[in-house]
Amino acid sequence: MLVPQIVAMPRGDRGVVIDGALTDWPELPAIRLDDRRQLSGTAFKAWNGPRDASAITFVMWDEEHLYFAAAVRDEWHRPLDAGSLQLSEIPLADSIVLTFDPDRNTRSLGPDKGRREDREFWLAEEAGREVVQWDRLRGTARVLDAPAARSVVLHDKEQGLTTYEARIPWSEILPTGRKPRARLVLDLQIVVNDFDEPTDTVPQTRIGLTFGCSPVVDPGFFASVMLVSDRQALQGRVPAFPPKPPTEGPPLGPAEQWHDLTARLLAQGPAIHDGTKAPEQAGGLKRFGVLEELDAHVGRYPRVDFLEYTHRIQRRMAREVAGIRARGLPFWWETRLRALSKAAEDPVPEGTARLFRLPMGGWLVATPQGGFAIDAAGPDLANWIWGRTAFCLLTQPLDITRRNDQLLVRMLTGKVKRPVLSHVAFHLPVIKMRDMPLVQPGKEVATIDDMRIIALGEKIAEDSVIASCGYRIEIKNGPRMLVVAPGTRPTEIGDEPVDVLILSPRNPQVPAIIAQAKPGLVVLDDAFLCESLPGFARANLNTMHKIQKALQPVPSLLLAPGESWDIQRRQ
Repeated sequence: MLVPQIVAMPRGDRGVVIDGALTDWPELPAIRLDDRRQLSGTAFKAWNGPRDASAITFVMWDEEHLYFAAAVRDEWHRPLDAGSLQLSEIPLADSIVLTFDPDRNTRSLGPDKGRREDREFWLAEEAGREVVQWDRLRGTARVLDAPAARSVVLHDKEQGLTTYEARIPWSEILPTGRKPRARLVLDLQIVVNDFDEPTDTVPQTRIGLTFGCSPVVDPGFFASVMLVSDRQALQGRVPAFPPKPPTEGPPLGPAEQWHDLTARLLAQGPAIHDGTKAPEQAGGLKRFGVLEELDAHVGRYPRVDFLEYTHRIQRRMAREVAGIRARGLPFWWETRLRALSKAAEDPVPEGTARLFRLPMGGWLVATPQGGFAIDAAGPDLANWIWGRTAFCLLTQPLDITRRNDQLLVRMLTGKVKRPVLSHVAFHLPVIKMRDMPLVQPGKEVATIDDMRIIALGEKIAEDSVIASCGYRIEIKNGPRMLVVAPGTRPTEIGDEPVDVLILSPRNPQVPAIIAQAKPGLVVLDDAFLCESLPGFARANLNTMHKIQKALQPVPSLLLAPGESWDIQRRQ
């Protein structure tokens, strides 16, 4: 599709009331979002034609405000639940997101300098008639002051039509000191989010204004809108738009920069911290410098961007995933996953388990017979680690950043089903929650490929469990593993020996757990992960080293994304 170039007509002296009815709007050029090429998320019959999700939108302006309207076809509309507008989280509701780039220099998601003056607004049906301004780069959100800003969303169930109408002050869109004027050009993105499942926490389908302009959906590729003075100024044709300004190189660094990071990481491999030197020196000071650099990249990646990337992965929005991982940290994660997949093909000696750190979180455990995954996260895992995944453990199944739904769906729906071990039911495409097999905390689960698996914990009330669940895995003639979740308690892990303990640093009872388990080696979980939970700071490199010091004299290991370590059974 052609790159959209939009003209915004002036409101003139026409009175417009923001009430959800568009009968008082003048005739305007339509901005169409009704082409199949503009869709993202059509897997598992998530989209059933234009009546399921399509839109016609309009913009106009005056000296104080920009006006936006849309008519969205949607057979099932999801309003915002009463009282659930949380500005720390992406709201669960059908919505429209408007993103403005006044400098026209945004080229990517992530820590792109071009996003610094961008403004993003969220519109949905909620009782307050409010406009929410998101700042995804900085991780903040706020409700705009009324009545200057106002939004009304109405849904006609019989017609399957949702009408959006909004008024946004220019002072919220343009940087300080700039005013709207004729022939001003801004960059603009319009995205419609469509929820079609009441139990799903992410939209199943998205329609974007520029989504049809290339084979992949580039998140830094916006349309342009020009403010015009009157209809006569058009003279029957679209005016010439100025080109977008050039930028200094790739926004998140060239591919060579990320390949160099990998090369320096591979040159300084992991090492066990045994207390003879500071944990920062385990593996050498050069390795410490590389880990600091990597941790800084992860720490800078915006939380909401990371969450939305995870959402696109989970609902198989392949074109958006491809666009996001084309550069920056997601590009590096992809290269590390490919290298890990190749390394996982190597044979594993008898009596050994090879532990791989998955780039976007979780673990792959390779054994002489096969292997399994723990909290496996990231795109395309069903392709890259399938041969080593006889089953998958989920310690925190309700955390969408700690699983890969496409891998789990393939495991549960294949001709030969593979176990997914979860103690809590959650939404998966094409899987009914009532049919999801669940493990019982405190019970032995099964023996799979000569591996005995026990779910730790206990029910806290009738039909109730805590949010996380640890596991004990005993590999025949191999190591004994203990996976400690945030809620695992010392009384749950028993007295049997443990060769390796995978430890969540968010567990508040770490000292007592280590004293009870007496592991031969502690491997730290949650390292080099983006911030994902509101109110919980990510565990950065400094925190990990403090934990390693506190664990002394127990040996500990910190693995970077894509790295591995061989574990053997202690005599």
